[in-house]
Amino acid sequence: MRIFGLLSAVVSLYTMMCFVRIILTWIPSLNYSKFGSFMSTLCDPYMNYFRRFRFLQFRNIDFSPILSIGLLVAVSNIFSSIAMTGRFSIGYLLASVISILWSVVASVVGFLIILLIIRLVALFLNKNGGSLWYSLDNTLNPIVYKIAGVFRGKNTFMTQKTAYIITIIALFVARFLGNAAFSLIAGLLTTLPF
Repeated sequence: MRIFGLLSAVVSLYTMMCFVRIILTWIPSLNYSKFGSFMSTLCDPYMNYFRRFRFLQFRNIDFSPILSIGLLVAVSNIFSSIAMTGRFSIGYLLASVISILWSVVASVVGFLIILLIIRLVALFLNKNGGSLWYSLDNTLNPIVYKIAGVFRGKNTFMTQKTAYIITIIALFVARFLGNAAFSLIAGLLTTLPF
């Protein structure tokens, strides 16, 4: 079982390298350095595979790194579990897959909540001008008005602030209920005997 412990450590190390690579892309001077180029050579072939999935890209935001890191974490956890228990179960594998999927969705929802809160604060401070707010509104408003529209009556006008507040609350509740549901499902799957 030592081999699975070693595999878990190798996958965890590669996960950390991919995370560092993501951080490097945010800092152009480091991204184009020799170290950045080395990390790009090691991590980009794996991470670029996930960029093919269009549903992970929303406007100018790319969520594919979250899925790529989540998959590595799940694989590391599976190897670690096998190393500790000495057995493999399909239920544990299914629970890991469900956990990955939920962690991606929860991360996206959490990111949206943060952006919505930032924009809502700016709205209360009357910060409506500028290209940053315009770009943020173009990205967020289709989501906001779709979610908030579910909770408003027909032919009822809704201010932008009200729509943002409703959307933030709805996303918090959805994330909380999703955490509870997916934790329950994952727990049930891990108890499967096969």
